Amino acid sequence: MKEAHEKGAPVMRPLFYEFQKDDKVWDIKDEYLYGPDLLVAPILYEGTVSREVYLPEGARWTDARTGRFFEGGQTIYVEAQLSTIPVFLRDGKQEYLIGKI
Repeated sequence: MKEAHEKGAPVMRPLFYEFQKDDKVWDIKDEYLYGPDLLVAPILYEGTVSREVYLPEGARWTDARTGRFFEGGQTIYVEAQLSTIPVFLRDGKQEYLIGKI
């Protein structure tokens, strides 16, 4: 929120806002960043319990639910039951959220 207030940066951002050099993010419409460090991959369709998530290149990503690490620049498959939403933490930031989302 501080960055939004001081610089006018959006709180919710398309992936290309932070990862302009990663060509794959320009066409992704079903994931977003919440601030610069949280990647959110919502479940958009009723009955869906898993999905593919692209993790942008140039960062290391941590699954906020499991604490598992992934290198950026790859697509992974994650399960997402009704009570969860896939969220990934950028470069070890916001680690206090692991297991809480």
